[in-house]
Amino acid sequence: MQARPRLAGNPIIVKELRSRMRGARAFVMLTGTLLLLGAVSYGLYRIVLSTSRYTNAPLGPQIGQALFNGLVFLELMIVCFVTPAVTAGAISGEREKLTYEMLLATPMRPTSILWGKLVSALSYVLLLIFAAIPMASLVFIFGGVAPWDMLKSLVVLVSVTVTLGMVGLFMSAWLGRTGQATVLSYLAVLALLIGPLLVYILVAVIRQDEPPRWILVPNPMSALFSALTAAAPSAGSDNIFWGIGMALGGNVGVLSGRQTGIPRPLYHYSLPLYGSTTLVLYLLATRLVQPTRRWRVGWKEVLVVCVLFVVLGGVVVMAFVITADRYDTGVTPVPTAVPAVTLPVPAKRAAMNLPTLVPLPTELPEVASPSLALLPAPAEVGHVAIYAAMEPGR
Repeated sequence: MQARPRLAGNPIIVKELRSRMRGARAFVMLTGTLLLLGAVSYGLYRIVLSTSRYTNAPLGPQIGQALFNGLVFLELMIVCFVTPAVTAGAISGEREKLTYEMLLATPMRPTSILWGKLVSALSYVLLLIFAAIPMASLVFIFGGVAPWDMLKSLVVLVSVTVTLGMVGLFMSAWLGRTGQATVLSYLAVLALLIGPLLVYILVAVIRQDEPPRWILVPNPMSALFSALTAAAPSAGSDNIFWGIGMALGGNVGVLSGRQTGIPRPLYHYSLPLYGSTTLVLYLLATRLVQPTRRWRVGWKEVLVVCVLFVVLGGVVVMAFVITADRYDTGVTPVPTAVPAVTLPVPAKRAAMNLPTLVPLPTELPEVASPSLALLPAPAEVGHVAIYAAMEPGR
């Protein structure tokens, strides 16, 4: 009996990376991305220099924070609009070219094919992210940004990239048409970027108060700015970039003064949401790429799924327990009107330490009125005075 050949590694990853990096389009896109990041950095530098005269904060931290926030935000936009285009045709493209059956005829399992397509597609997007690290590290010259901030931003960017890549791959495996998968993938991205913000604003208008922060948890921009913007003001925090970052990061309570403590950043909730979403979509896609008996699941697969979710939940709970003492969600209560209490007059005077007044008598003594006989007649006196006033010569 001939032994079944074993494949060293995943040949799908090698084949996809070679075909993607062999042409000049990949390098042209990488160069254009770096040039765009450089142009945006220079523009932000000039803007901060022109607006620094209106603030009292040091200039260096303002420039550093503005450049770093602008670069990371631009990388997030690149990830959101490049990842669906790269992954939406991974499975559907093979079916349209009638080569998917040939892949199934190889010793590789359908799950290995799916994994190879996902890793090869995301490798190029991650290359765009990590290629901008040397440019982003220039902000350390100005200050205002710590290495921990760069690490948090990279974690959020990688998590968003994997989640959006899995969304595009799931659409590709589900629909089987590259055009439809691309359109639905971009609609899902726009729903994540714009949908929570619109709901957040609508709830704020209806309630005439600060809306709940959890509405912004699915938004990648809110997750990124909550990781970049400190909840407590620091050097250079009185500029417009800090205010925008606080608003998008769900820290409106800190800006309004109602938040007394440091709230937990939104990305602490966004990362578990992205991880669970990625895991669920990957498990569904592994069923969709099966040629037959798609929804027949064995007990081993169920056990693996349960272990993965338990591990993910354990990591999240451990992270929340470790960082529990760093954040405080105290909110300053809104003062309410106290109802007035009517006190009797003696009690009021006693509370105000005033002397007690002696009550006046209710009946006044009779006073003798002057006799009317001693007064002149009113009519005679009045006539003489009037005639004297009318005859001046008299």
